[in-house]
Amino acid sequence: MISVFILKLNRIAKSLLSLNRREEYKYLAKMLSITHKDIVLDIGSGDGYWSANIANNCNTTIGLEPDYKMMEYAITLHNKNNLSYFLGTSENIPFADKVFDKIISISCLEHFKDPKHAINEMYRVLKPGGKLAVSVDSLLPENSSLDFRRWHSKRHFANHYFNESELCSVLANTGFKVDSESTKHLIKTPIGSSLRQTFIRHPRLLLPLFPIFYFGIRVLDLFFNTRHGQIIVIKATR
Repeated sequence: MISVFILKLNRIAKSLLSLNRREEYKYLAKMLSITHKDIVLDIGSGDGYWSANIANNCNTTIGLEPDYKMMEYAITLHNKNNLSYFLGTSENIPFADKVFDKIISISCLEHFKDPKHAINEMYRVLKPGGKLAVSVDSLLPENSSLDFRRWHSKRHFANHYFNESELCSVLANTGFKVDSESTKHLIKTPIGSSLRQTFIRHPRLLLPLFPIFYFGIRVLDLFFNTRHGQIIVIKATR
């Protein structure tokens, strides 16, 4: 029990260090309109933190994770009757066609080796009328320094950074109906981007300043809408 408690405290700290992931999840969950009848797939579930949040509001949640140790970690942290974790990749989802009501993926698509094939797989396992909500790190020349993009790509194994039109095009070409009106851009201002880049590169050192960083970025995003954000949140329907 003590070891699990320590693991959960560590996960809370990590959620702070990720800075904007909770904001991403809030928008994604709202886009999906999850109900108690839904069967939901969380692709790239990691340590299961967000899968466990989803499970509080639906019939069944399944987390799909390619890393065995991370999957075991998730199972240790989160014990819910309606929550399961499976080992597998997004490019080869180990489920039959038209199984899920909703699919969510939080900042994973940019890490996939073949994101287009992964989106095809998501389309395959969604029921007709089912909803997909994804967020991606969209670090582009207009919102991120070259040095940070190189560092982030190497440190976090990012293979491709989508812009909004490219992501919408890939989804549409797969057969999804993209709800462009609900698309959200987060971290949209030069100052906000610089603050986030600094925090991500030195998270533990700057942890005591987290509330200031986070509040500053949120305020800047609220009052300024100057460009393509460092994070895109988007919804599509099968």
